[in-house]
Amino acid sequence: MLTKEDVPKLHEVLRGPMSEAELELLRDMQAFIEFAIRNGLSFAMVLSVLGHDINGLVRHRANLDEARSQGFYPKAEGYSKYTAEAIGEPEEDVGE
Repeated sequence: MLTKEDVPKLHEVLRGPMSEAELELLRDMQAFIEFAIRNGLSFAMVLSVLGHDINGLVRHRANLDEARSQGFYPKAEGYSKYTAEAIGEPEEDVGE
């Protein structure tokens, strides 16, 4: 249950704009989803990875820096840097 003390913290979390690190993590999550679709990963696998990342951030009031300082590592981190040249294309289109 929210208390009066929580309201200013909530306003701080919901206020924008996003930091570069937050934008980068969202791009990584997007790239992970695209990677999963292209490579035929299961829906459950995608939910597991994204659920881990979202849960870890929610536990730290969506504060990415705080979460990282406590040892949290997002599983989708880095996926926006993967390219077809780096990992190769699937032999057949498994997403259709």
